[in-house]
Parts: sequence; C-alpha cells; structure tokens
Amino acid sequence: MGSTDKAVITGFICRLCSKMNRFVIHIFGEEGARMKLAEKINAYLPITISANDPLPKTVCLTCIERLEAHHELMEQFTWARQRIAEAKAAEELKKTNASQGNSCDNSMPGCSSQQRSVQHD
Repeated sequence: MGSTDKAVITGFICRLCSKMNRFVIHIFGEEGARMKLAEKINAYLPITISANDPLPKTVCLTCIERLEAHHELMEQFTWARQRIAEAKAAEELKKTNASQGNSCDNSMPGCSSQQRSVQHD
C-alpha cells in the first residue's frame, strides 16, 4: 500500500487496488451512495467496508468499472436463473395438466392455442 502522506499531495489511495489516483469516487459520498458502491463491494468482494473503518474510503475509476462489470454479470445470472425457473415451472404445470387430462385455458403458462384446440376437439 502507498503512503497516505504522499496521497494527500498527489491524489487518493484506492481502497481496492491501493494505487494512488487523482480521480476517485468516495464510497460513502453522494456519488458512491448513488452507485451503491459499499453494497456492491460488500456483496461481491471478500472484504467488508464500513464508514467507521480506518482504511481509505475512495475507489478509483478502473476498479469501479470492474466492480460495475461484475455487478452486471451477477444481474444477468440472476435474470437467467429466474427465466429458467419460470420455464421449468411452466413445463411442470403443462405435464401435470396433461397427466390429469385437464384442458388448457388462456391463463395457464405453457399452453399454446394449438394445444387448446387439440384438447377441445
């Protein structure tokens, strides 16, 4: 890690990479709060940041870009998992209805109009 005395003169120390930077975001400042930096760092990285700890409270733009990319990837995983679970649930409902001889209606997921017409004929 760099010296905090030197950082005061030339820039700020990034909490994540420990490099000195002139352009940083304060984790608990207005912009950091808007970007939810503390929440993302605490959720995705093996460190815990709090407003009361003695370590730097700034993050450089490079680390923010990496953190945001990781956050977007995690959001995509969550979305994909939900879509797969919904598709699986619809398929299970369709199988259950077919085995019980129930007909499809417009409100049931997984039932197509072709299936409805076949079942009603």
